[in-house]
Order: sequence, then structure tokens, then C-alpha cells
Amino acid sequence: MDDEILRLRSHGHPAVRGTHGKTLEFAVEPDITARATCVLGVATTVLGDPVPPVAGPLRLTITARGISATVHALGNSLWRPGTTAVVRRSAERLPNTLATDADTAAADLPRELVHALTDPDTEVDVQVERAPGPEHGTLVRYWAAPGHDPRLAVECAAADVILAEDREARAALAAYDALGASGASGARPTRSARDAEAAAREALAEGGRILTVAAAAVPGPLPPLFEKTARPTVEALNLPPELALSVVSPVRAERLLATEVPPREVPRLVAAHPGAAVTFRCAAEELPRVLAEVDRPAGSRTVGVAEASLPGAERPWWGPVAELDWSGRGEVVCQVDPVETPAGAGVTAVDPAGLVAALLEQSVSTRTIAMALAAQPGWSRRTAYDFVLKATGGQKS
Repeated sequence: MDDEILRLRSHGHPAVRGTHGKTLEFAVEPDITARATCVLGVATTVLGDPVPPVAGPLRLTITARGISATVHALGNSLWRPGTTAVVRRSAERLPNTLATDADTAAADLPRELVHALTDPDTEVDVQVERAPGPEHGTLVRYWAAPGHDPRLAVECAAADVILAEDREARAALAAYDALGASGASGARPTRSARDAEAAAREALAEGGRILTVAAAAVPGPLPPLFEKTARPTVEALNLPPELALSVVSPVRAERLLATEVPPREVPRLVAAHPGAAVTFRCAAEELPRVLAEVDRPAGSRTVGVAEASLPGAERPWWGPVAELDWSGRGEVVCQVDPVETPAGAGVTAVDPAGLVAALLEQSVSTRTIAMALAAQPGWSRRTAYDFVLKATGGQKS
């Protein structure tokens, strides 16, 4: 298979500066101003497939007057040929973004290359190639909306294996196959469960890209066949943040949506519903504290975490709390999976109101009651103290 998936042909411009530290851009417009410090070329055209498989790891080679530079990034299947091509260091996926998570911005390019780009007679060649994927491959969970979906066509073209999760999805995939989106390796929707497992295992072992598509309903938890493989990188496309977390986790449990609950109340809520997957929102800086309170009584859990925005939730994280290293900012959405109870062990639920009332009848001090409540699963000292004060009408003893 040819690694080249796309080629851009652009032209130099006297206003090219190449000093932007976060992006680089090839504009379709024929003219720019000196304020466009990220633009490296103008009047950009696209050569190649009308549905280029722009998804997954990419290698971009920028060449002008014999001088070249290489950029590694992640393709964005929202991008359409014929529009400006922006490459970002950030993970923000916008319609004009060709690729994200780049290791290079305009300011990082060799100055001799940037100087060559200031000549309007310079022709700029940008070769976009497929690059090796993550060690354990990539699994794309896609929710297909009714009607024509150009993004699905791109994802089909980029996939090594395509799996339909329902009959409606199979029909949609057949339509895109007719449009020429047949997959990176001639992939077609796999028909039997045995074929699906074998093809997926092989592709993931080689760092490939697996596309699963649901159309009749929102995709469910991670399919069982992927639970038997090393954990792949997961992308959740066309799904709101809360649902993105449900498709990255293999845990099958009742889901409790608690996005309006204050973060300090989450540990108590999790403890009160030990068999449910609890989803909540909080500021990124609050997340470690909340999860520490959740883990304290029951041991380490698995959680899913994503940015609380539609573009940001496309690449959710899932795994044990101890492995979480979240560097993002702003608001996040988190799903706490239920704890697996050992065989023969029971879960004892405590009625907090009854406990407080019984201890008050025994003339136990509010401070002692709060400490006793804080020792229960899911309670912190602060939430316990607030609960006791509310139960006693704010009276201390």
C-alpha cells in the first residue's frame, strides 16, 4: 500500500513570516497580510484522492527549493480538501484543521526554508503520508447520523478493518463503499464474528485502525472482542462527552448521570450506588482530589476522562485511577466505573440519616458523628460534617 494519502501544492508569498509557535497553515487564498504568521503558502490546491483518508498518525514533508522539513501529527477526518489546511500543536479539531498534536509549528521550521517561502515564485510541495500508529492500534467508535456523512466516508477510507454494530450501520457502510471509501487496505465490513475478531486482532497488533459504526442506537460499551486485546487508543466520534466515556469503557453497568451534582458530593454518590457507573463534571484541577476520595474506601477503580466539549471528547482516556495523568485544563467529564466485588463479599449500605439520628439519641457529639460518617465509603470529612450540621439544624455539640 502506498503511504502517500494526499499532496498539497502551494506557493510562496512575500508576507510569509513563519513565526507562529502553535500552528502552521497552507491557505487557499492567493493573498495574506504580515499578521498571518502561521501561513507558509498561499493559493493551495489538493492533488490526489477526492476522499483522502486523513485520519490517524500522519507524516507531512514540506519541500521548497530543495529544502525540506518533516512534521508528525494526527489527521483530522473533519477536514475537507479545498479548504485551508491548518496543522496545530493542540488537540483542537476544527473543520479547517488538517492535523492536530503536531510536533512542529511554523516557528520551528528551518529559517532557510521559511526564507524560500517568501518568494512568490517558489512552489511548495507538501506530501502527506500515513505514519505508524500506536503500539496497540486505534479503535474508532463512530455514531453515524442519518443521511450523507462526509466524515464517515473519510474514516472508512482510513480504516484497516470496518465493523458494523447494527443493520442500519451495515447499510450506511455499503453506501459509502459505493462512493469509493473502501478502507486503507481494501477493508470491507466484516461479516462473521470469527472473522471480525481475527481481523481486528491482527490489525491492532500491527498498530492498525479499526472502525466500528453504530447507526440504530448510540454505541454501547467496548465490544467484548476488544477486551481480550491490549488496550488500544480509542476515539469516539459524533458523541457528546458523557456518551463518549461510555463507549471507551468495557464495563457493562447501569449509568448514573450526575453532571449537575457538585464535585464534593460525588464520592458519597458513588458509594451510594456501588453497582453503577457514575458520570460527573468538574474542573480539571479538582479531578485528582475527587478521585482520591472515591478510591479511598474501595480501592483503585477504573475511570474514563475527557474534555467536556464535543471536539475535546473525541479522544477519551480510560484506565485505572493510578495511571491517570491528565494535563488538560478547563472542565472535564469523568465516569467512575463500579468496583468489582470479590466473590462471596457483600456490599453493606449505610443509611446516613438513620446513623446520625441513632447516634444523636445516644448523646454522641456532632463531631464524633461526623468522624464516624467520614469513615464510611464515599464520605469525606467535609461532606460528613456538612451533612451532620444540616441534620442537626446547624447545632454543634
